[in-house]
Amino acid sequence: MPPAFRRLAVALCATFAIPANNAFAEKGGPPVAADADAAQFKGAAEALLPAYTAATSSTDLTRLYRLQLAAGRYATAEDTLAKLQALYRRTEPSPADGLIPWRTYTRAQRYAQDGMAFPSAFGRAFAESYGDLSNRRMADVLPWWHADLDELHRAYDEAAKACLGVALAVCPSGAEVVSTREALAAWEVLMSTSPLLIRADAERRFHIDDQLLIPTPDGAQIDALLVRPRSTERPKRVALLNFTIYANDRWSFADAVKMAAYGYAGVVAYTRGKGRSPGPVTPYEHDGADAATVIEWLARQPWSDGRVGMFSGSYNASTQWAAVKHRPAALKAIATNASNAPGVDTPMQGNVFQSFIYPWPFYTTDTKSLDDKTYGDTARWDRLERKWYASGRPYRDLDKIDGKPNPVFDTWLNHPDYDAYWRRLIPYGREFAGVDIPVFVETGYYDGGMVGALHYLEQHYRYRPSADHRLLVGPYHHTAMQTGVLPVVDGYAIDPAARIDLQDIRLKWFDHVFYGSPLPEVLKDRINFEVMGANRWRHVPALSQMANHRLRLHLTTRRDGDRLLFSPTAPASSALGPELEVNLADRSDADYQPSTDRPDTRNALVYTTAPLARATEVDGLFHGRFAVEINKRDFDLAISFYEQRADGRYLSLASYLGRASYMADGTHRRLLVPGRRTTLTFQSQTLTARLLSPGSRIVAVVGVPKRPDMQINYGTGKDVSDESITDAKTPLRIRWLTGSYIELPIM
Repeated sequence: MPPAFRRLAVALCATFAIPANNAFAEKGGPPVAADADAAQFKGAAEALLPAYTAATSSTDLTRLYRLQLAAGRYATAEDTLAKLQALYRRTEPSPADGLIPWRTYTRAQRYAQDGMAFPSAFGRAFAESYGDLSNRRMADVLPWWHADLDELHRAYDEAAKACLGVALAVCPSGAEVVSTREALAAWEVLMSTSPLLIRADAERRFHIDDQLLIPTPDGAQIDALLVRPRSTERPKRVALLNFTIYANDRWSFADAVKMAAYGYAGVVAYTRGKGRSPGPVTPYEHDGADAATVIEWLARQPWSDGRVGMFSGSYNASTQWAAVKHRPAALKAIATNASNAPGVDTPMQGNVFQSFIYPWPFYTTDTKSLDDKTYGDTARWDRLERKWYASGRPYRDLDKIDGKPNPVFDTWLNHPDYDAYWRRLIPYGREFAGVDIPVFVETGYYDGGMVGALHYLEQHYRYRPSADHRLLVGPYHHTAMQTGVLPVVDGYAIDPAARIDLQDIRLKWFDHVFYGSPLPEVLKDRINFEVMGANRWRHVPALSQMANHRLRLHLTTRRDGDRLLFSPTAPASSALGPELEVNLADRSDADYQPSTDRPDTRNALVYTTAPLARATEVDGLFHGRFAVEINKRDFDLAISFYEQRADGRYLSLASYLGRASYMADGTHRRLLVPGRRTTLTFQSQTLTARLLSPGSRIVAVVGVPKRPDMQINYGTGKDVSDESITDAKTPLRIRWLTGSYIELPIM
């Protein structure tokens, strides 16, 4: 073993027993251990191995191969990695690729153990485990060549604390100490040794240009990365572009390589001011024009066939729609996921501002790359929300309370309507009629980006009924496209039918659009959705056809314990409706911690059906019609639907959040008249498709949001960002009148 690597290995070895005065446990970071300590650490691994030799779960197999590594049993560790990889491929395919770096590290250790110099051993192992992969498989594995070393240090710190002064072989968490220490050792080596090999391997396969600065008509420059196949199978290439504010070169390289591996010219371009682009960055405002400039530049390149598609999600979905607004001739298709729609779902939803977005401008504008440290300081943002809530100060004071100006967020607050500021960013109204290119969107029932995804889809269908706009939706979370489909989301074990490769579906859709390849079977119609609990996909031409019946649930004052009952029939016209009173000045719940397995029912009416006599399939969007009287000029409404299983578990279905004064028109506020009957109609901003079990109940929490993570509407009629606790005065009182109901779509 080379001296440099020996020093690294020694520095990363834990002692057989973690002494109480260990400087590592006190200060963090790996201790400088003696060779004797390293031998003891190996002995601890040997002693712990027998407990895991019959491992079958992914957790135990992970511990087993890391114990084997620590014990120097590299050949058996490779066998265990193969078993774990096979398990992942059956249950959770994406992490199976994440074991390739581990296999490389393990095999390199085995070759070094046999006498090969470690640099040569690692190079040989890399070539065998990664270099020999096909371009497509290589692109799948590429994002996994990275780990968060700070997080690995933290994990070791936490594990080691439990074994202070105790021999690892008998400490209950001894195996975790060894496992986390081995992970730290492996990734220290992998992240210092693999980058040059990865780059050389990519250059062998692709043409790479990462020094592009594309000029814009107004004198700005756009930093871009271009990766093209070396294969001459197609002399001209379609370019697939991701236009993003998330300036992370590692992510960008993986995205561009993935597109190139599938035969396209992969391109990632950054929002102006990001990366090597000079000048300041302003989210959203220049993206449409700048993306259009990049698209036309790509179409003029000698390798281009003149066609460009766009891909990616979240913020990067908004840049696609922003480009569409500018109608560049070369843009022929867009594929979005977890779609952000500025002014619709971020920074406000239903014209209600939400605080989760407050740190995001720092994350994206503080540096030329990304300010992970600030954005990741969750304790700071939790403190800010609590301090603001407890103080009762205006929402506009958030940055004053935080102590750092947030000009981007403050600009947003100046536009509480969906006004010209927002409407100029993405297509609005009849502009959707001109969107004549194919559109594909993937989202999930557990994806906050569903709100934006449905906005684009519904507006496109509304103004262009013949739109080629396909939706794929299943039980997926916000980053499922990047990280793979999870086996369990929010406590729900997803059906086998939903465990598909979302990136593969997207690329096959592009192949269909650009080269006439067959559409994937899962995209056989415009609306394609997996019915949770039924383990099957359904396909219909419109959202309204997801269900064939509507279940009308009337609000009543009848009770079932501490909850109110829905009724399938309307109460008598003379009946008094339910009333909700909310003390907007009360801050006694400033330290309230919501349950992770039950809905938050503060400041809300909780409605339930009787237990379902038979299985019931709920598919699509819910609608509501509330006739109300209130004692103020405005209020915010939040509705969340759940399936409450017979065993008491709650599974979320769909939700709505909106400001009453904007329900009729998000571009113009219409205040309510206190004491006068007002009819509010609305539609959920998310949809579901779930087969509810017999014995389950449908539960709805109908309330007024008053909590630290969003604006509080005090009902004066002033700009809500300027209201404060001094405007609370009398409690808010809402009475629901006869004729109030919610409709659920069912099969």
